[in-house]
Amino acid sequence: MDSAALETIGPEDAAPILRCTAEQVELLARTGEIPGVKFGRSWVFVRADLIDWIRERGREEAQERRERKQPAPAPGYRLTRQRRSAPPVLPQPAPAIAAALSPRL
Repeated sequence: MDSAALETIGPEDAAPILRCTAEQVELLARTGEIPGVKFGRSWVFVRADLIDWIRERGREEAQERRERKQPAPAPGYRLTRQRRSAPPVLPQPAPAIAAALSPRL
């Protein structure tokens, strides 16, 4: 096996790969979200395993997005923004109040 494939790294080196903090890496490892082994007080990760985990998770999320995807619009259909709904109808004041509020000429 290639020695680069078995390169072990700590949480500080795994954090940039996963684009998070070392504390988040340790939390992901403790919850079993990412592959890692704890030796004493330290977590150890295999770089290739983390990259494989990212690759697999990306595939799973892409599949979920495809399953949720809306059907494509018919050819020639132009997507537009939805119009806002009409504003609510405001209650009209009673005639006596309306007369008192209206400007007198």
